[in-house]
Amino acid sequence: MAENQINNRSLSIRLCSNGLSFCTYAPGQKEPFTYKAWDVNHTISLAANMKDALMNEPMLKQEYQRVNVLITTPHFTTVPVAAFQKEDIGTVYPFVFPKDKPLHVSYNVLRRSGIAIVFGLDKNIHQLLLDDFPRARFYASASTLIEFFSEKSLFGQGKKMYVYLHEKEMTVYAFEQGRMLFVNTFPVVSVADMQYYALNVWKELGFDQVDDALCIVGDSEPRCTELSEKITYFLQNVSVIERGEDFKDKLTQGNQLIPYDLQTLLICGF
Repeated sequence: MAENQINNRSLSIRLCSNGLSFCTYAPGQKEPFTYKAWDVNHTISLAANMKDALMNEPMLKQEYQRVNVLITTPHFTTVPVAAFQKEDIGTVYPFVFPKDKPLHVSYNVLRRSGIAIVFGLDKNIHQLLLDDFPRARFYASASTLIEFFSEKSLFGQGKKMYVYLHEKEMTVYAFEQGRMLFVNTFPVVSVADMQYYALNVWKELGFDQVDDALCIVGDSEPRCTELSEKITYFLQNVSVIERGEDFKDKLTQGNQLIPYDLQTLLICGF
């Protein structure tokens, strides 16, 4: 492969509790994005699946200028940048998640939002990826979404809550004109679970039923629509985010196959 082609190519790897997926970006191509969800074998560990993918997936055997690894996990915590010291992450993480097995602890500093995200990932997966991609950069899903939603929240009036539906979880983000007020992930099985958590956070934060907005986005359009219909009985300003509008004129152009948090990573300029 020509050197200038390699210099323009990037690879993004997304890991969640029960899955792996990969996305390459080659600017200048007619179809610049290639996305693939790995067929996970649930009888073995995610680390074993990652090793299998690294050995057998052609997308992972090519050369790239940049490799991003996105960790979609509920196990993250926030620290104000003014109080953040990277030397402390090994103490901060186990204090918040004392029952977690030993993990590699990493962090992202979000200058725009004024916070740092401290998160953990499987040590074996971390080492496997560094062996193949020594310059790989690791990001928490929450980091990309906080930066993305923070900027979106600047438009319009009132406070805004963003509900992101993914896998068997929902993550709630709340902002007031770019300033983050709340972030947390909840396990959900049904739309009733989603409605319960969203409305409870709304109430605890003292959001207004008329003046403030709740925005829903996710990787399953039917779930987003159903949740919107349920919550509209209680709140006036409820909407489902359309990817085509969210990523209009952006790199991914709202590609429905690429998970929403991975799309934000691709356009946020980390």
